[in-house]
Order: sequence, then C-alpha cells, then structure tokens
Amino acid sequence: MLKCLLGLLIITICGIGCASSVRQNEQSKTDSMWSLPKSNLNTLPGASYKTLTQVYDDYMLENRDVTLRDERLLTMKDVNTVFDNMPVYKTVKEWEERKQYLKEHILVSAGLWPMPDKTPLNPKYYHKIDHDDYVVETVTIETYPGFLLAGNLYHPKGKGPYPAILTPHGHFPFGRLNNDSINSIPARCITMARQGYVVFSYDMVGYNDTRQAPHNFGDDSISHLYGINLLGLQLWNSIRALDFLTSLPSIDTGRVGITGASGGGTQVFLLTAVDDRFNAAAPVNMVSNTMQGGDICENAPGLRRNTYNVEIAAMVAPKPLLLVSDTYDWTFNTRNTIMPRMKSFYQLYNAENRVKNAHYDYEHNYNKASRGAVYEFFGKWLLHENDVTKLREKPFVVDSDSNLLAFMNHRDADRIKTFEKLSTSQYHDAPKMDEKGLKALMKNMYATQLNQNWPKDKNTLEKFKTLYQTSINHLLDVSKPDAIDCKIMSSAKGKNFTVHQLLIARKDKNDWIPCTLYQPFSATNSTVIVTADEGKNYWVKEGLATPNDLIIKLLNQKCSVLAPDLFKQGEHILQDSTKTQRVENDKLFTTYNLTDRQEQIQDILTIIKAISQNNELSHTIDLYAVGNTGITGLLLASITSDLHRIVLDGNHFDATIDQNMLTLQVPGIMRIGGLKTVMALAANKRLLLYNANPSLKLPEVPEVSKLENNENNFSVKTDNIGVDQVIDFLKH
Repeated sequence: MLKCLLGLLIITICGIGCASSVRQNEQSKTDSMWSLPKSNLNTLPGASYKTLTQVYDDYMLENRDVTLRDERLLTMKDVNTVFDNMPVYKTVKEWEERKQYLKEHILVSAGLWPMPDKTPLNPKYYHKIDHDDYVVETVTIETYPGFLLAGNLYHPKGKGPYPAILTPHGHFPFGRLNNDSINSIPARCITMARQGYVVFSYDMVGYNDTRQAPHNFGDDSISHLYGINLLGLQLWNSIRALDFLTSLPSIDTGRVGITGASGGGTQVFLLTAVDDRFNAAAPVNMVSNTMQGGDICENAPGLRRNTYNVEIAAMVAPKPLLLVSDTYDWTFNTRNTIMPRMKSFYQLYNAENRVKNAHYDYEHNYNKASRGAVYEFFGKWLLHENDVTKLREKPFVVDSDSNLLAFMNHRDADRIKTFEKLSTSQYHDAPKMDEKGLKALMKNMYATQLNQNWPKDKNTLEKFKTLYQTSINHLLDVSKPDAIDCKIMSSAKGKNFTVHQLLIARKDKNDWIPCTLYQPFSATNSTVIVTADEGKNYWVKEGLATPNDLIIKLLNQKCSVLAPDLFKQGEHILQDSTKTQRVENDKLFTTYNLTDRQEQIQDILTIIKAISQNNELSHTIDLYAVGNTGITGLLLASITSDLHRIVLDGNHFDATIDQNMLTLQVPGIMRIGGLKTVMALAANKRLLLYNANPSLKLPEVPEVSKLENNENNFSVKTDNIGVDQVIDFLKH
C-alpha cells in the first residue's frame, strides 16, 4: 500500500536542488517551506496498522534500499577521517565568532569550563647547573594543590628581559630528556638559551618526574562522566607552566613562543587556541587534515565532532605560525593541502606573510633540520634577528639525568607506571598525592565551583546561566538546523484523522528520521511531538488501525501529533547484514561522534525545525516524552526555547548513581552538576516532570524557577499521572 503512494509528494525544504537520489516515481521541489498533500479525503486509502507504523515500504526493505536510510548508522568519524570539506570563513568577524566558539568547546571538552581557580604554583628548585653560556635548573610547580609538574628551565646568564619559549616534548621515549637523532629536547632548549631565550621544558603526564598519575589517566567511563581526561590535565598543566614562565622577572611577556612535536605539537595548538599570551607558535609534524592524533592526551570526548586540527591551529592567527612537516608521516602533503587552507585564515587579517611551512624529507621527528627552521622562525619574530647564521645549532653536551630529574633516580620510559608502582629504589622524595587523590580533588573542585555559582538572586542567575548554559550547549553539541529535507512517503485516512508517513532530515545530512504525523480534519492550534523508547509504534496497539487513547484525545483537542522513530528506534534500525563502519566501542568514538542520546536530542531539534517550516502545522510546539525518552526531553529542555509546553516521564531515574548517569551518554555531565544543573537551566520552561526519583526532587531547582518568575509553570512530581493530566497540562 505504501509503495503505490510514494508518488504523492516529495518536498525538499530550504535548499537548492535535491538532497539525494530517489526513485523515478518520486517528485521533489525546493522551497523555504513544505506542504502536506492536498488529497481528496475520499480518495485516500483507509488507515491500517501498517500505515500507522511503517514508513519504509516493503519494496525498499526487500531490496535493502538504504538510499533514504540514516547515514549515521552507516559511517563514523575517527582519528584518520579525512577532513576535506570544512567551512571557509569570509570575514574576520565570522572567524572571530567561530574562534570564540571553538575556545569554549575545547575548554568544555577538556573539563576546564568553568576554568579552575589558579592556586599558588609554589615553584621549587632542585638542581642548578651553571654552564659557560647558559644555566639549566630543575623545577616543579603545583598545577593543582598537591599535584606537581616537573621540568627544566634553561636560561641565559644575566637579568634580561628575555623572550620566553614553552616547549612540550611529545610522545618520544624519554620525554623532556629524549636526546637522539630523531628528537632532542635538550638540544633545542640549550640552543635557544644560548640564543637569548628563557626556555621551560616540562613533562607530559606519566613521563619522568610527573608520575603521580599515569599517561592513561582518566581513560575510563566514570572519569569521562565527570569531565576528567588526560587531555584536560595536560592542557591545564600547560596553562600553569605558562603562568610560571611568564611570572619570572627576567621574562619579556611581549615575546613568548611555544613549540613542540607530535603530541607536543598537539599541546602547542590546543594551548594557543585557549590562551592568547603567545606571540608566535611552531607546532612540528602534527597539523594535518588526515590524522588528528592517536593518543588519549590528544583526544577528549566531544573535542573534534565539528572541527579538526587545522582549524584549531589557525586560532593563533594573525600571530606568526610555522608548520614544520615531513614526507614520512601524516604531514606529508602539508604544502599542498594545509597551507592554502591556513593562508585563507591569515588573509582575513592581511597577514599572509606570518604563516610559513618548512618541509623535510624525514620520518616523524623534531630533528636538527626541523629545529633549524624553528630557530630561524623564532629568531625573526621574537629576537628580530634576520642573520640566520647566528641562529645555527652548535655542539652541545647534555647534563646527566641526576642533574635534570627532580624525583626519579634515572630515566624510565614506562609512562604508565606511577610512583606507587615503581620500586622505591627508582625515586626519592616523591609527592604524596596519587591518581585517586587527584581525581577526588578535581571532583570536589567542580562541586565547589557549582556551589559558588549557584544562583541566589537575579544577578547571580544570569552569571550561572552564562557559565553553565555554555557548558551544556557544548556537552550536548546539537543545534537546530538551518534547513531540512522532508519526504512524504504516503498518506491514509482514519476515523476523524489523516496520517502521513514522513522522512525528515537535516539539509544534505541524510540523517533520515521516520515519522508518523496525525492530523484532525479540523484546523489545529498546536503540534505535539510524542516520543517513546519503542518509537512511533508505542502509540499504536498491535493490529489496530487507530492510535492509542492519548493521541485520539489530542486530536480531539485540535492538535496535530507527530510520532518519530528517534535515532536507533524502530525503523531507524538497519536491515540485517547491512554494512556499517560505525564502531561505537572505539576508545576515541565520542571525540568525533555523538552518542545515541545526543543523536536523539538532535533528532527532536530537527523535527522542531521541520514543524516550523510547514504552514499547515501549528508552530506552537509541545513535547510529551515517555520512558527513557523523558530524560532525553529534559536534556533538550535545557537548551531550547522552541517548545511551548513539555511533559516528561522521569522514569524513576536515580541521578545519584554514577552507573545510571552513564546511561545518559553525555560525557562531562557530572562536571557541571548532572541533572541538578540541567533542571535549573530548564526552570524557565513550562515543564512537568512526573515519575521523578526523589533524587530529582531538588529544593534548589524550584528556587531557581522562582528567580525566573516561573514557579507556577515548572513542576516535579514523584508520582505517575494519567492521560487526562497530560492533556490538561499541554492544553492549559
């Protein structure tokens, strides 16, 4: 029956041209709005259980036709995804707005939003070696109270002021002590100190002396739930390392550079993206559109869902930037693929001369040739020295491990072993805090921040919303689309209603959502979206040709009702043996892809946009969400103002249990206080949450609704409600 009606109408919304190929008997047109078929009711076939529950026709299913299936089920992004179709920015204003968004996004993904308090660094000096033309000292600083970051400070003799260089080391065996033909950190530090810089080389987590936590810190689901991840810890260490370096009295803070290779290169552009105290940057052998960094210290949940390293590295513009690349790693084609893109950012500022590429025919490295390019680059922009012969590397002798290490007795390349897992003969005087203690400190810090920012009056309400609305927007990482595609697959007539089978997607995204749209014969005054764990089939008793009592009553109240299969519900599911590249157990999956819950929230936003683009549907849009989708609706309510009234099933969700919170599939949600904060951000909505677990009956949230002057419209009930109560609230 559905197949014979496919030719009724197919409308493409808000765009130019068709979004995808369809069968010959389908027709499409392009417009800013879309319309429902103008069919004579007498000619429509009668509704059946099949027409109320099935959008894809039997022909499509039998032939495994996936032309109009959900692209998200077939593909995924990962560390090796090729980014070749990213947006181009036409004005400085447009790019600066994007930069602000990306800065927030990086900090939220790293668990650094709101930014932690900067506690005293308490620098401690351990060794000082006085050479003829430079000095090297071993230093530790407290980036968090009790957590020590170790490094070596190389500086000229004299009082300065000197330019400064911060240099993270990357994933080379011995970290800041690594000294071989592939990469010598001491070589670049000694050479630059001789040239007149103060240089701070510091550990990545798990390397050398910084072993209170291992290099797989935070690589578990509970840590991610609390926004605790290795990328965030290392980024915070880098921020505090810069605080230390720029606090030195010998530093000229107007001449500060940063350079590092591989994972150290990632630290370079992440730090320059969120901290504007740098004057020049040189990430070496890292910036690429084909590989984004394979270690967990380069990836955090949500970080690259809508961006890539080239765009992040470009955030330093218009300040001078050198990209060093080589032939035998992922930067092999930087000259042809990355530089034109990078120059387009600098052209916005008329500063194309400030971005440069140096390419070498080597394997992945930060070798002498690469160092030479960096010396010349920093010499030009920070020393104002154009005589490159004065910037050449001279022979050097590296100090012994015992003179460069703070706690370890000798180097150890195992970056997973913390002090407590090493033999006591391998270290001395190690700091007391361990990995467990660090995580506890971070969780306590987040809770303290939330308590300090919790709204107490109108003024603090606005600050709270500014901070935590930003957080939840980036954590969910969804948005109302600019345009949509809609395909009407068939229509039928029931008793006092018509029903249309729709496919709705974001424009050109192929994320098709199967939907059933019920309409009364009379004009409508609202459109109600109804969601359930089982999808649209939940609203129809098996074998019947009419929807259930709630939908009938809504139709009688002159409401249109749209029932979707949200992501991975009902007809979203692919046929058996359909090939998919979606690997959700990949350890970096959430760095590049939305979770199921986030995709379902995106689907509802797409549906809201579709409704708003139809002249025959009321743009007064309500939501009724039952089962687990009630919690999905609660998350949605915290980020959208497009819903008029919202009724949600709390599903007895206990928000005090971490394992329950994991089912939300929103990494970082506990960083901002979990559902307590979500509810506070939704406290200005006309919202009824029923079946609420007592953990959600939070006395602080109604107080927020009072500050919003909305206490009569926001309600949380621990008991169940009936169909008539749902209708009464929606039609109040």
